[in-house]
Amino acid sequence: MQNNPSNNYDKLTIRFITILQRLYEGEILSKVDLADEFNVSQKTIQRDMNSRIGLQLPLKYIRGLGWKLDEDFQMKRDSYQIYSQIIEQREPMKYNLDLNLMKARDVLDEADAILITAGAGMGVDSGLPDFRGTKGFWNAYPPMKKLKLEFVDIANPKWFETAPQLAWGFYGHRLQLYRDTAPHDGFKLLRDLAQAKDDNYFIFTSNVDGQFQKAGFNEQNISECHGSIHFNQCTQPCSQDVWSNKEIDIDVDLTSFMASGELPTCRHCKELARPNILMFGDWGFVDDRTRTQQAKLNEWIRSTVSKNMKIAVIEIGAGKDIPTVRHFSEDIVSQYEATLIRINPRDFDGPDGTISLPLGGQEALTKILSL
Repeated sequence: MQNNPSNNYDKLTIRFITILQRLYEGEILSKVDLADEFNVSQKTIQRDMNSRIGLQLPLKYIRGLGWKLDEDFQMKRDSYQIYSQIIEQREPMKYNLDLNLMKARDVLDEADAILITAGAGMGVDSGLPDFRGTKGFWNAYPPMKKLKLEFVDIANPKWFETAPQLAWGFYGHRLQLYRDTAPHDGFKLLRDLAQAKDDNYFIFTSNVDGQFQKAGFNEQNISECHGSIHFNQCTQPCSQDVWSNKEIDIDVDLTSFMASGELPTCRHCKELARPNILMFGDWGFVDDRTRTQQAKLNEWIRSTVSKNMKIAVIEIGAGKDIPTVRHFSEDIVSQYEATLIRINPRDFDGPDGTISLPLGGQEALTKILSL
């Protein structure tokens, strides 16, 4: 084992290496002293010794003093299997899953405020389609394959003018799907985390499904940058008004995905209405609601930063195809020295300092918050 941990290692690895070295040298390690030395909470040190290092090495706790290595223990290389590869290599393993899960938990423990950023991958564990790629979209909406329409084609406001039954068939089906879908357990874990921070959180999401509200998060703490399928606006638009469509049901033929019957109309001019969602090639999107949400988010960030609070950004399921959420997360990290935890089974890479977790949202949240 090295005598002097390299500065190339991340803080968590250095902490483990140092603690392991001292234990092997026969020292008794105090929780208070270790927390002070490594600038972490005593809770974090307690977790290190009991649930991390303590699972690999036989430790004794001496009341009033601290931990020491069992004197009868003979050092074996496989006794610290999680750490040995990292200790012996010249550079840290950027994507070591076990360590990154631990780092993520430490960051969340130390944070004063939580910024949750979420893309389409957040809803996959609830059974919602993410429309990733043409094949995935056509699997969810087979009639679109016959029409040779991809997601970027049908998610366009022009269809409300040229084929309103098709447009409302697509969005009406999605509306009912989101109404019927229950948020997965990862939402509850995030809600519990937010409550542990005295509800000092905000959510920035490109999802239009309203799942965060359904999971119990405060509407006032959510910014939906692409709008919401649960609100309508005029197709013209005749005004900047946006209204709830909770009383509206769309009758959709599931074989053709065409809407039938009376379609929603503007409550002012009685022209055709449409969901208040930012679509592709959309110059008629009424952005008053989203701008109000963004203003609240900006104020939350300013207030949090002015109080010198530590912000942890936990990003879930935000891909590169439409990188709005990824760019927002990275901007916050670069401007305010926050830490980014990026959860994504495919696009998990990020700027220096990113804690990358190549997992789905629910699995990652369960692993992090159960540590």
